[in-house]
Amino acid sequence: MGRDGTEPVAHAGHGFAVRRRLPMRSASWRAACAATALAFALTATPHAAADGVDGDSFAITDATVFDGRQLLPQRTVLVRDGRIAAIGDRLDPGDLPVIDGTGATLLPGFIDGHTHTRSASELQEALAFGTTTVLDMGTRPEYLRELAAAAATRVDLADFRSPSLIATAPQGHGAQYDLDAPITSAADAGKFVAERAAEGATYIKVVLNGVRHIRFQTPRLDAAIVGALVTASHAKRMPVYLHAENEDDFLLGMAAGVDGFAHHWRDAGERPALAERLARSGIFVVPTLTAPDRLNDGQLELLRDDRINSRLSTAAKARLAERNPVFTTVSMDVSCGAVTSLRDAGVLIAAGSDAGSPGIVHGASMHRTLTLLVRCGLSEVEALRSATADAATAFGLADRGRIAPGLRADMQLVRGDPTRLISDSRNLLKVWRAGIETPIDP
Repeated sequence: MGRDGTEPVAHAGHGFAVRRRLPMRSASWRAACAATALAFALTATPHAAADGVDGDSFAITDATVFDGRQLLPQRTVLVRDGRIAAIGDRLDPGDLPVIDGTGATLLPGFIDGHTHTRSASELQEALAFGTTTVLDMGTRPEYLRELAAAAATRVDLADFRSPSLIATAPQGHGAQYDLDAPITSAADAGKFVAERAAEGATYIKVVLNGVRHIRFQTPRLDAAIVGALVTASHAKRMPVYLHAENEDDFLLGMAAGVDGFAHHWRDAGERPALAERLARSGIFVVPTLTAPDRLNDGQLELLRDDRINSRLSTAAKARLAERNPVFTTVSMDVSCGAVTSLRDAGVLIAAGSDAGSPGIVHGASMHRTLTLLVRCGLSEVEALRSATADAATAFGLADRGRIAPGLRADMQLVRGDPTRLISDSRNLLKVWRAGIETPIDP
């Protein structure tokens, strides 16, 4: 066991030896997570934003800075060639172009930990609303190839990565969206993983659907298949993220050694014992509160906020107005209970919007996600962390998610202070991806 309270385990993702958390205090675990994230980024397959384009150089003065973890008053941030060069309260910008940040807050670009992305226009809209990295959780191979190539060369698109098709049971969840590559036995696992890697996937998405399985007899993968998928994925140094819906799904995933959970349990509210087990496992969770929100038309609030509505594309407005096909009833009170348990236990929470699902859009719905996380008990600072530094830690993106020297200048400038009023995140003034400013007006 290491001095940080973790021990290395055999499986790996993106080429690093995972340090699986043993029972410890939350602060120690977060330090271990940070070390793991650094190893993730140092060994990950390069997938940088606009790799062939040099970022700009400039200075932002007199801005309040939320660095991904804490608020720093009245700072100057120097950016050189798309990287953050320095941050301090007495820095001389020299001959750099200067942006006056008085009355504004500088934030890291958001990392959306759960989308279903099909077009470059969705990545463009995500970036225009301050989301600089999009982590897809299931799309078609042809979309993956097109979008990965576009995001690597175009500076007006959010960075993008994806698992391609998802592993699910025949006619299991995902089949209705034509996103599935069905698995019938554990022997299929190696072939499935190899095919996704060949398509350009950087991680694997596996689907369990406990609630639907119980209520509607929807087919569901068994433990042997999930375990085989994890083993095959880790053999190729690819993390595994599990779509989970109830306590049984979470227990199965922890036993199998998955690296993260998409969604939260939907069959009950507060479950402190389950959350404590998750905390001990060191596995992060992306609670998609947008699911119960869209069932109750909560996403329509974005259409009533002129800061959002005035910059939405016609396609995004139409998607927000879509009625969701209800597969299961999900209560916001139940969902908030789940999030409260996760927060109280010290589980690492990463924000995810589920954009691309009916009624949810890229970019704008991340702002709604932050509102919902605060509604469910996170502080404004904790909600912002979940979309920046904590998301970067969860997904092993050590080159972003914070405003610190040496990191990518993935940033956004907003009027006001979202660490005090979360809706101030919607007061976007400027957005940069790798130091290059992107247009934010339609």
